[in-house]
Amino acid sequence: MPILSGDIKLVASQVMDDVIEGGGAPTANVIADGVSNAIFPDISELDRAGGRVNMRKLFVGVQTLDTDTYMGSNIIVAEPPADPNVSVTLFTTSDTFDRRGAAASRVESYLNRGPVWGGMLLEDHITGQGAIQLLQTKDTELPSVGQTLVLVQNEQTSGEYSQYIRTTAVEVIERTYYDGAGKAVICWVVTCTLSDALRYDFVGNPGNYSLASIPAACKVRDTVVADAGVYVGVSPLASAASLGAFTVAAESVFTQLVPSAQTESPITDVRTNGLSNALVATGDAVSQSLTMVFSTTTSMFVGGPIYPGSLSVVRSGITAVDSGGLLKVAGVEVGQVDYDNGILSLSTNPWGTSGGTHTVTFVPAAVPDLISDQRAIRVTVESRAMNYTFVMDDVPVARTLSISYLAQGRWYVLRDNGAGVLSGVSSAYGVGTINYTTGSVAITLGALPDVGSSIVVQSFSEVTTVRASNTTLLNNGHVYVPINSDGLISTEKGAKSYEPGTVSVTWNDGTARTATDAGTGLLAGDATGTIDYSTGVVLLSPNTLPAAGTMISVSHNLHDTAIAVGVTLAGGNLGATNITPGSISGDIPITFLYSVAGFNLIFNARTVTAKLTDDGVGNLLLDGAQAGSITYATGAIAMTAPTSLGNNDIAGPGGHQTGFWWRYSFSWTNLVAAYGAIRTATLGAVNGNISYANTASAANTVSVAVSQYFAKPLMVPNYTLKGVGFTLGTTRYQQLTDGTLVKDIDPLAGGGTPCGSVAGPSGIVTIGAWPADTPSLITNWRALIAPPSVGAQAPFTAFSSTFRTASSPLRPGSFSVLGTMQDGTTFNVTADTSGKIDGPRVKGRIDYQYGLVEMYFVNPAGDVALNMDLAFLTIPGLSTIPQDLVMLNSIRYNAVAYSYLPLDASLLGIDPVRLPSDGRVPIFRAGGFAVVGHTGKITATVSNAQVIDCARVRLSRVRVIGNNGGVINTGYTADLDAGLVTFVDVTGYSQPVTIEHRIEDMAVVREAQISGEITFTRALTHDYPLTNPPTSFVSSALVAGDLKSRVSVLFDQSTWNGTTWLDVLSGTAATGTFNDVLAPIVVTNMGAVSERWALVFTNTTSYNVVGEHVGVIATGSVNADCAPINPATSVPYFTVPALGWGLGWSTGNILRFNTVGAMAPVWVVRTIQQGPNTGTEHSFTLLSRGDVDRA
Repeated sequence: MPILSGDIKLVASQVMDDVIEGGGAPTANVIADGVSNAIFPDISELDRAGGRVNMRKLFVGVQTLDTDTYMGSNIIVAEPPADPNVSVTLFTTSDTFDRRGAAASRVESYLNRGPVWGGMLLEDHITGQGAIQLLQTKDTELPSVGQTLVLVQNEQTSGEYSQYIRTTAVEVIERTYYDGAGKAVICWVVTCTLSDALRYDFVGNPGNYSLASIPAACKVRDTVVADAGVYVGVSPLASAASLGAFTVAAESVFTQLVPSAQTESPITDVRTNGLSNALVATGDAVSQSLTMVFSTTTSMFVGGPIYPGSLSVVRSGITAVDSGGLLKVAGVEVGQVDYDNGILSLSTNPWGTSGGTHTVTFVPAAVPDLISDQRAIRVTVESRAMNYTFVMDDVPVARTLSISYLAQGRWYVLRDNGAGVLSGVSSAYGVGTINYTTGSVAITLGALPDVGSSIVVQSFSEVTTVRASNTTLLNNGHVYVPINSDGLISTEKGAKSYEPGTVSVTWNDGTARTATDAGTGLLAGDATGTIDYSTGVVLLSPNTLPAAGTMISVSHNLHDTAIAVGVTLAGGNLGATNITPGSISGDIPITFLYSVAGFNLIFNARTVTAKLTDDGVGNLLLDGAQAGSITYATGAIAMTAPTSLGNNDIAGPGGHQTGFWWRYSFSWTNLVAAYGAIRTATLGAVNGNISYANTASAANTVSVAVSQYFAKPLMVPNYTLKGVGFTLGTTRYQQLTDGTLVKDIDPLAGGGTPCGSVAGPSGIVTIGAWPADTPSLITNWRALIAPPSVGAQAPFTAFSSTFRTASSPLRPGSFSVLGTMQDGTTFNVTADTSGKIDGPRVKGRIDYQYGLVEMYFVNPAGDVALNMDLAFLTIPGLSTIPQDLVMLNSIRYNAVAYSYLPLDASLLGIDPVRLPSDGRVPIFRAGGFAVVGHTGKITATVSNAQVIDCARVRLSRVRVIGNNGGVINTGYTADLDAGLVTFVDVTGYSQPVTIEHRIEDMAVVREAQISGEITFTRALTHDYPLTNPPTSFVSSALVAGDLKSRVSVLFDQSTWNGTTWLDVLSGTAATGTFNDVLAPIVVTNMGAVSERWALVFTNTTSYNVVGEHVGVIATGSVNADCAPINPATSVPYFTVPALGWGLGWSTGNILRFNTVGAMAPVWVVRTIQQGPNTGTEHSFTLLSRGDVDRA
């Protein structure tokens, strides 16, 4: 007998109420079609004011007395409530007997525990606290507003408990801790205000510089999207869909699963490009031998920051190398590496627990201020993919590359671990690699990115930094002491100048030492050095350094000096005659001009000050380079700017090339070497002040006690010297972050002996302690000359910038951006409510929902060779326009963000903290099923034999509703294929009647975009109109599959403990056997439920009938058929034929079998968002769909 439409029933569960025991088994109560409050009660004023979640469990059942199959069963929400503040969502737990508590737990499982958060709970927290404090390393990722974390106490023990928490506000303060050597370490104390107070006490950690956690402390973990529930719902079509279309536009691909309250939070004066404290290599690798015990109980301090990927530790033939923060031997993890502090620790003992000599090799690193380079790969229909590859010519510094992408409305981030591997907090987010040598990047995303979004690539490059090598050091790489003619240790000009050839330096370190002047400006003998005759300054570098406090004497002849003011440099006169050779001095401005074809330079000119001297034979020198001549007898001069002066300009401007989405940055060194960059020097002034002498000399001697020596590299104007490390003799010196210079660093404790300082802006290194008789030549010099991050000289510019706002969504019209172009022009532009950014010098767009901003900087009057087509921004009148450079460090933005406050869990009945902050979940996903449907209505007063033509064919359903609102199920027939409804008996009809006729298309979703665009694997076969109010909808389908009752498992067992339900034999089989081939257990669609059964023998012939969920429901005998009645349907759950029983059954034996019912459990969720009442009618349509065998 075929299944009829009336055989498909929607059945209520045991408890149809919002209580913890809600749900349960199916009952005899059939949900009547069209009856008000058959599933949910009316909506109260309290529900409207505070929001509410109602949950009801229903069953779609086939009620026939056979086992015919209801094929391809699925259920949809065909039409939503008309009230936009009310939504209906379906999901299933596939459990016939579960209750609301279990279902709510499934709903709450959208987020699950993730990796340990990069911070720890600071001190103990108690029940009722509304905020927590975390201790984190400075400049690490902060929790964002709306982020969910989980606190886990006593993890992986029997006493474990946890709480998911959501942040509503985040504040940061700096706190200083000190390591074992007394070194200050700045950490962040992060205060997170919570949406719900703590429900338990949690043990925290005492504050410490290394963030070391005590064993009893709770763990703070991030969360990852588990998305354990699959939700289905319905959305109106946003535009009409036509026959043959593969794509429809829905108003949304999300449904509101829990209500949330929206508040506004201002975002003010925020950088668009981040400021990084990334490690940058200061030069080549250095090696040192450390003799110590290095084991799991003893850390190793190498003396300074380590550049990731450069470390090796060798001892006794065993080599450990670093990889992504881990220390590995032959690929196996043996410890960890703290790159920033240069600390190695072991988790195993590859060298045992005794001491030994370790050869430690690594590239030293420093931490300059760098501005991030942010670019975007636009995701279009054509470019959308799971895999992307590209090359970054400005190769990122290790551990700084991050790639963000938007999928299904959620941002996912992949970060570089320092070993060239990109990964997210979950492996499901994707994976990638970065080659630090070539800049090649390859990524595989965890999901297809959303069309219309962008893949945001953020990195920090060392291209703007300059490595200060030994060759850049003054005095040919020796430490020196400056002594001027006034007897001061200073490079400042003395009151009088030296007469060339008269300088002699003496001291005694146990042996009389002498260095003399040959008249060429150089010292020779027991010291090397230079003499600036005109300024009266000697830079002395003894061949071996005498002990601190040694008296050094400088004997010389002096000249009185005079100053000629406003001398014409190109051809003027000092206004004096008989000038003393070697006495000329002055500070002359020199302007460098830079150019390179095909590149935009960060700046095109730079003016510096050069030291003017003469060589004693008539040549003028600027910083030692030939720059003209002087006639001593007459005082006439003629100056030019020498081209070789460029040797002292160690870093010109960087340059950019740009394409559609990429921007390559190059250092000046690269531009010169590979692209023919040109640098020329010109005099930066017409006139200058020049000092000279033309009087007779007088003998003089000055003596000073020398307790300090100095070192200084050539510096770039406005840059800062960082990460200084060098060796004098066998002693290693290292700069600390506060500028202190230390030596003799203890590999066990990490401390060193303070012995000087580094003045970063001037580049002067002061050395106050050294072993006696140490050579003055510096070896293994490593340092970085770092650029400024603010001001016009900051070398960070770009044609474009793409970034994510600190929070989202944003209030439309609230976003504004301001900054300064490279040419000094300022801008302050506000985006319109549609997200268009249209200023004279900046164009772009913002996605207010997801906080994605794209900005392109332009100059309408610029060079057409830099034209870029920006028509894709769809700004009226904008097409092709010249690009221009912006100062990245200057860009700030302001906006107003919406934040969502989850409501009281005790009122909702669901804890919303583990759900997305806005309470929305996706209802369409690739591979799922969707139904596009439209319901038309015809109102007519009908009579017998009247035929109503619905004016369309291939209907999926016809429904007749009387004028009184009641559903009419009899008195008519419907020809769905022809679209005709014939009335045969209208007796008792409430006229006029309304004929609802529905058309549908079901298809597999190929992809669903957050824009609402849903693409199917097959074409639509109907037209679906756009009406107001909506009558065309797209629904996702909750698929139950084929529904039919059956017996799925059957076996016998000798004993059973009465509580453990297994689907396989436990122990030994019973002697007796049930012959289910000769006499199979009989079930029907109407009677069977999905349940585990045990027939437990109480003697050799009698047994109890026990269900896992229903308990003992009957007794039976092997001598008679057993057919216990299902009270919900008044027919047997099953029938066990007596014919199947054999001999050999004894007390305690069981016959175990499972039945599968022809029904599917469905949880229906009604979500009421806060808002005004829009009426009393909140009906929605649930539609059970499937096919039957028509034979």
